[in-house]
Amino acid sequence: NSNHSASNRHEVCDYGYRLRVQFPTLPFALPGKSGLNSLRINLVHPLMHSAATAVVEFSRVTLRWAYVGSQDQEKFGFGSFGSGSIIEQPYSILLQPQHISIGNDTLIAAGATLAVWPEGDPETTPTPTEPLLRIGSRVWGARGLSIVCHKSVVIGDDVWFGPGVYITDASHDSSDPDTPIGLLMEPAREVRIGNGSWLGTGVVVLPGVTIGDHVAVGANSVVCTDLPSNSVAVGSPAKVVRHLKSPTAANSAL
Repeated sequence: NSNHSASNRHEVCDYGYRLRVQFPTLPFALPGKSGLNSLRINLVHPLMHSAATAVVEFSRVTLRWAYVGSQDQEKFGFGSFGSGSIIEQPYSILLQPQHISIGNDTLIAAGATLAVWPEGDPETTPTPTEPLLRIGSRVWGARGLSIVCHKSVVIGDDVWFGPGVYITDASHDSSDPDTPIGLLMEPAREVRIGNGSWLGTGVVVLPGVTIGDHVAVGANSVVCTDLPSNSVAVGSPAKVVRHLKSPTAANSAL
């Protein structure tokens, strides 16, 4: 054992000597631990911050030119894609865009989900010949708009959506206690949103709902039943709290 230890010490000393030969003493002293911290804080961090900031800003500028537009209709296979409309990058999901139509001058912000999955067995159910998800002209969808369509979702013209709005025409079926709810679907029911309506941040629209023209829905409301035209609705479930009158109608009533 003593011979083995002496041999190890000899090898270590020999290795250290060879290191000193290959890497001669530097003409300056390396900074200690506190010096390295100071170097990192005063030099490395500012450099990395500046470089990362420049990369992020370049990426933001690049993404402005990476939108999906009417020139991409054939590439993505949209049912139709109107002039002047864009879907900002990066979008979240575009599922079966051949079943999606978009009007003119519509803007859908980044992070959007536009997902269409026709209900029924795809092997036995005829392929739909008309778009199932129809988005009108001059629609504005803020970041994180999510629309899931199995049968029919129709959005009129001049509709505005706040961030994080969720719309679906189908829900899961909880009637069978022996089957996980996520494995069962209820029949899809058409959703319609009328012209000129506004849905605030985080609004959820459930299957079978018709929202009339010129309807304002307050933030985080859950729309379970129909809302009449020219109304304001809030809450979960959303309830009409005010009816709106146009200046023309108000003047004629005087």
